[in-house]
Amino acid sequence: MPSRIISNSAGVKVATDIFTEPHAERPSARDINVQLMYLKDDPLYKTVKPVQITPNFADQNDRTNVRLAPGQQEVLHDVRGRHGELLGDFSLDDHGFTYIKSPTAFKDWSSQPNIAQDYLPELEALLEREVDGCDEILFYDARIRQEGDEGLRVEGLSYNPFARQVHTDNTDRSVLEKIRDLMEMKTDYLLNGRARIINIWRPIKHPVYDCGLAIADGRDVMECDRHRADSGEYWDTMGVVQYRPGFEWYYCSEQDEEDVILFKNYDSATDVKARVCLHTAFDLPAEVIPPGAPTRESIEVRALVFTYPASGMRPLGATPHPLATSLQQSHLQRLDDEYTITDRLRTDIDEGNEVKDAVLLLRRQEIKRLERLNKAVTGERNVAVEQLKLKDQECQNLRKELGHLRQQAQGQFETS
Repeated sequence: MPSRIISNSAGVKVATDIFTEPHAERPSARDINVQLMYLKDDPLYKTVKPVQITPNFADQNDRTNVRLAPGQQEVLHDVRGRHGELLGDFSLDDHGFTYIKSPTAFKDWSSQPNIAQDYLPELEALLEREVDGCDEILFYDARIRQEGDEGLRVEGLSYNPFARQVHTDNTDRSVLEKIRDLMEMKTDYLLNGRARIINIWRPIKHPVYDCGLAIADGRDVMECDRHRADSGEYWDTMGVVQYRPGFEWYYCSEQDEEDVILFKNYDSATDVKARVCLHTAFDLPAEVIPPGAPTRESIEVRALVFTYPASGMRPLGATPHPLATSLQQSHLQRLDDEYTITDRLRTDIDEGNEVKDAVLLLRRQEIKRLERLNKAVTGERNVAVEQLKLKDQECQNLRKELGHLRQQAQGQFETS
């Protein structure tokens, strides 16, 4: 069993089982220096919007024009205290995120119907307990992430590799599109109140040792930081971010199943200090990863949280969770059923409007670029043709003048 060496109260170095005692006493906080990946400062984005397709397979060639570059060294502040406690008085309204202790009895992460039946109600109770103004909650997306899963998506639950770029999951415009699509006739009523998108993120099966989730203080995020990255479908429209100094980053060392992060991807309220929260996966330094440590596994559920308007009127009933419906109808029961997943997804990929729309969008942008280039070349050619016409006219005029002079000279010669 892997272990780490720590000093006990007497100063004697002892080996401690890190997998069975993830919150054993630490000599100090584990702030680390990292270079996170940001949208590259590329002249391309002055004329063309970024296009990011969430892939359903490993090959991403020609499916994105999002170019990434590492930012400068930044500090990730560890919220884990000396004795394993979570430090910091973070709040959704003031910082855009919060860490909470919330143990879960749910273990059947391979069963989508059970996630819908047992885990989503647990999260609904968590939000009602931890978040003010939860008049209506709508879960619409869930993602289980494991290294090596090539972005597999199945009927509402997707299995995605880690997103190692600084981003938000939505832009303000895409959130409004999402609300109008999901809430239909209730949209105008709900938008007169408060609407939030809150992500609930936790590790599953074991603590995080190799690839953590970094969260930036939402007070440092300005609307101009985010660039809308279209995918052809609003579901995966995201906000990608270019590096600038001033972001304050946090993470939780050895984050376990009970260490839950709540973070906002949208808030319609304008009187709060933080309306959105940047986040990204990042690789922990190799020297802090124990030998034989398991790869990170985590689940992220996204929820629309509505606070009804203060008018006193109330809708007749809550909208059913689209995520729960998708998971209940799923026939795929196990994460490790590799061949079943692959066969189902290949068909889905071939027919997926999301991929087709996004690829078509890239092609249209390329066609427009070529049209502009052709127009410029044609314009230059037309100018050259006009110049040649003018020179030809000048030559013709000179020929006429020369012929006239010859006639005059010949007349004078005959007269003499």
